[in-house]
Order: sequence, then structure tokens, then C-alpha cells
Amino acid sequence: MDQYPWLFVKDNKLGCTACKEAKRLFTTQKGVQMAEEWISGGVGGSNIRAMRKKIYKHRDSLAHQKALGIEKQREKEVLPNMAATVTASLFEETANALKTAYFVAKERLAFTKMSCLVSLQETNGAKMGQLHRSDHACINMIEHVAVKMKKTVISKIKNNGSLLSITVDESSTYGINYLVIYIRADVTGRGDVENIFLDLVALDEGTTAENVYKALKNSLMMANLDDEYLKNHLISIATDGAAVMTGKDSGLIVRLKKDFPSLKSVHCLAHKLELAVHDSLKCVTGCNHFEHFISKLYTMYHQSTKNARLLSEAASAVHISLLKIGKIFTIRWVASSYSTVQAVWKDFPALAQQMRAASEDRTYTDAERKKYTGMLNRLTSTGFVTDLATMRDVLQELKSLSLKLQKRSTSLTDASRDIRLTMEVLDAMKTHGGMSMREAKESLMEGTFKGVALKESTEKINQLQFFQAVIDNLSSRLPDSELTKSLKPLDPHNWPKTRDELILYGEKEIHELAKDLGEPTREAVEDFRSWKLQEDQSGKTLRRLIVASQTYLATSAECERGFSAMNDTASKTRNRLRVRSLSAVLFVNINAPPLEMFDPKPFVLSWLKEGHCLSTAKKAGKEANNKREDRPLWSIMC
Repeated sequence: MDQYPWLFVKDNKLGCTACKEAKRLFTTQKGVQMAEEWISGGVGGSNIRAMRKKIYKHRDSLAHQKALGIEKQREKEVLPNMAATVTASLFEETANALKTAYFVAKERLAFTKMSCLVSLQETNGAKMGQLHRSDHACINMIEHVAVKMKKTVISKIKNNGSLLSITVDESSTYGINYLVIYIRADVTGRGDVENIFLDLVALDEGTTAENVYKALKNSLMMANLDDEYLKNHLISIATDGAAVMTGKDSGLIVRLKKDFPSLKSVHCLAHKLELAVHDSLKCVTGCNHFEHFISKLYTMYHQSTKNARLLSEAASAVHISLLKIGKIFTIRWVASSYSTVQAVWKDFPALAQQMRAASEDRTYTDAERKKYTGMLNRLTSTGFVTDLATMRDVLQELKSLSLKLQKRSTSLTDASRDIRLTMEVLDAMKTHGGMSMREAKESLMEGTFKGVALKESTEKINQLQFFQAVIDNLSSRLPDSELTKSLKPLDPHNWPKTRDELILYGEKEIHELAKDLGEPTREAVEDFRSWKLQEDQSGKTLRRLIVASQTYLATSAECERGFSAMNDTASKTRNRLRVRSLSAVLFVNINAPPLEMFDPKPFVLSWLKEGHCLSTAKKAGKEANNKREDRPLWSIMC
């Protein structure tokens, strides 16, 4: 056996490991036939002499020599040269199958679509092979690509010594609790900071802080982000502020700070904005009346298809394009509340016409006609139009701020500047009014709004009080944190205008920031001076501080986008996906380049290196019976 290491014994019979592996990987070449008995381990003989003759004959066969050549190449890991052993078409077919699976992930298609897509490409003349057509082959290829891509990204981040921020959030769908994990880091080593979906983890043991902590640490470890690296490079974590995350005694952040003492925590600014909006609504009693009326409108047209149809007909009659009226001031972002107010603003003539027609329609009961009459009177009152204009002005500014905070590129200093600007705009509107209020006042002077006659009434919302409440709550809920203050000098928008003020500006903050990040403090201050006074931004320490300032996360909105992608993928008809499969699909879908930029060759080579088959390999077992029943109708159609 030492002389022939490729021999193996099975049930007192011999086989060849080299031929078995070669047969599994590749189809045989023309003129080369591998013996099935050597592959399966079924070679026997009447005596030792007969067995030796068979061994010698097999040793000298062309098929065995080809198999040994392939084995040597695999041992040397010279996988690119395997393309010379295999014909170009064999390699191409596996690449085509891999690209098809990649497309399935990018488009969030069902894995069962793999077979249809393969058949379509074959119809268009592409070579696809016979093996990789099933849903199992599809997910195996997607998982392989996701694992290799994640390994490459993490390796690049660690080789560059990039700083990291983490954002996590937990949610549930179809009775399963999930933890979504993102990291933010410089991915190229040149200051290109990006958010990266890292993993989706099932919280099988519950959503307690301890279970979230264990799931997060395990996911980071599996991604090769060990504690040793994180102690020196993990700088912040952003969460939505839930108790399981921020609990002062045993929350996730408290547990993480025991492992990483220099870790900074950020309460998502977009979520804090939502809290500020709801605080403002509670301060002004008139807002309750407005919210109640909008909710009645939503119920009227959302729960009744007849009312929705009549409203659509009324919109057509007054020549406007109807916007959908949704809920207002729910758990969704403030932008959705603005969309509802905007819909009522634009649909106003159609709403008035439909309510008037319903209030006079004798097919309705007296109670229903009275309900429509009451709603029509409220809708067509000057007080409601004034309240609607006030809400539209405020929510438009808050929507704009919310969307800015949710942008992937938004830093803490960007967020601080946007919040301050929004407060200044709202303060000016408090005195001079916004565009909606000016438009409404011009219409009220004529006694109409968008062509609808109005009735005099007082507004429910005190405009000055509401604007001031929003400003006050933005100020109290979204003040600059100590971390934001230390980062502000790195934003030239915050620099003083005069040179005398600029000379020493920000040096204390830069000193503290450099100390927290483990950078040389004196070099950091000197580099900062060169930048602000001589416009020299070449200092290496300064560059690292700037990249760090961009690495800190301002919000956890990326997790919300991750959950949206998860819900689109794990739909009602796909709610039994394995967590590992779902995570792989999301990794490719969210992080990976578009199909036209995807090069499958490296992944085909690593696929083969791990012992998988080419697409041209013969499928084991019986062939599936895919015979279809042709219809006579088809013969006259094509």
C-alpha cells in the first residue's frame, strides 16, 4: 500500500482514490475511459498474482495517469491550471450555473426558479450542464459565494487595520426572533467607509440581553472578528435605544463594554427624532383632534372598497391624480405621516366631492348620511385647512431631516448640522409661516381651498405652540453628545470665521479624540493645526482621525433596511428558509456587486477546491421524470 498510496480496500476488494476523485470532479475525456470497478472499490481476484496483474495494468492505464495528474494539481493548489485539464466548455458551464444562482440571490427569487432559469438560458444557446439545476444546488452555490465574499471582506478590513462600528437590532417575523448585524468600516484602506451586512442570527432562546450578547459575539467570532482584534479596533455600537440594548445594569452595551472598555454607544438619532415628534404631539392638545380625523379618513377608505372606488371616481371628475391615504403618527418613520398629510392635501377636492355625494345619497342610512355630513363639515372648515397646512409644513421639514439622518453616508457631525438647521428653519416658520400656510391663507381670503367652498371655524392646533414644542423637543431629545462634540472640529463647517478664533479652536477635542482612539495625541494636534491654518491635510494621524469620524454610526437605520430586505425574501410562501440560507441570500443581495460586475471564476475554482462537482458531472441516481404533457393548442400557437 505504501508503494501505491492511491489504493484503498473495501470489503476485501481494491479501489483507486485518484480515479474516484477525478470521476467525481470531471467527466472523462474522449478516448479515456475510467473503470467503474476501480472507482467503486470492486476489484477482486482469485489469488495474489492475479490481483498484482490488475494493479500493474491499472497503474499504467491512461485514465489512471490523468487522474494522478489532477490529484497532483490539487495537492499543489494550482487550481487555475485545472482549466487546461478540463475543456473550456466544462469550466464555462459551471460558471454559468454559478452566475444563475447569483442572479437568484440578487433578485431575491425562490430557489426553485433555478431550474427554469437554466432551461431558459439553454433555450437561448448557453451551455449549462446537467448537474446544478435544483433548488439545493442553487442555495449551496449562494452560500459558497457568500462565505467566500465575507471572508475576503473581513480579511481586507483586518489587513488594513480598519476601525469598526457595529449596529444591531432584533425583530421577529413568522414567529421567529432574529438579530441583524451590520458593521461599518474602511473597506479599502483609503478612507472608503461603508456599511456591510454581516449576519442574520436566529434568537432561538429568546430576546434577552444575554442571548443577544451571545448571538452577537458568536457571529463576530464566526466571521473571524475575534476579541483580540476588536479590543483595538471596535470603536462604537449604534442601537435603537430599546431596553434590551441600553439597559444600565445588564443591557447589551453594558456587557460589551466589559469586553471593550473604550467602546462608545450611540442611540439612533432617527429613532430619537421619532420620540421628539411624539413628545411634541402630546404637548399640543389640538393635535389629538387632527390625528383622530385623519385616522377616520384612513378607516373610511381603507376598509371599504366601495368608498375607495367612489373616491377614485370623484378624483377623476375633478381631474386629479389620487394619492393613497395611510395611517398617521404610527411606529413608522415620520416620512410616512407626511405622505398621509400630503395625500389629504392633494386629494382635498375629491374627498369633499365624495363626502358631499355620500351625504346626499338616499341609498345610505340616516346614520351614515349624518356621518358623512359631519366629516364634510370638518373637512371643509377653515380651521381644518389651517391645521392641515401647519402639519404639512412641520412634517415636511421633519421628513427631510429623517431621510438625511437615515442616509448611509451621514456622520455624527453631518447629523448635528442637519438637526441644527432644521430647528432654525422651524423657528423662522413659527414667525413667518411655511409655504403651505401661505398658500392656505391666500385661499382662505377668498373663502375657498382648491375650489371647495369653506365654512368659518377656529383651528384646533395652536400654530405657535406646536412649532415651539417641536423645536424644544428636538433640542432636548437630540443634543450633541460628548462624542459628537469631540468630532465637530473635524468638520470645516464648524470652524470659526476669524483666524484669531481658529488658531486654538478644537485642539482640546482633537487631543481627547486621539487619546480615545489610541493615536499619538501631539501628532494629532499638530496635523490638525496644519489643516486648519495651512490647508495641509496630508498628516497621517489626521487622516486616521477623519476616517474614524466617518466610521462612527449616527443611526441604526441600516438594520431597518436589512429587516425590510429580510421580509421581502422570507415572505409568506418562503417562511421556512434556514437561517443560514437566508443570511447568505441577504449578504449577496445587500453587499455584492451587480451581476454584470460579478466574476464567477474565482468562486468556481474555490468551489472545485472544496470538492464540489462541475456542472458537467453526471447526476447520481435515477433521472427525474420531467416529461411534460403536450397540448394540441400549442401546435397552432407557435
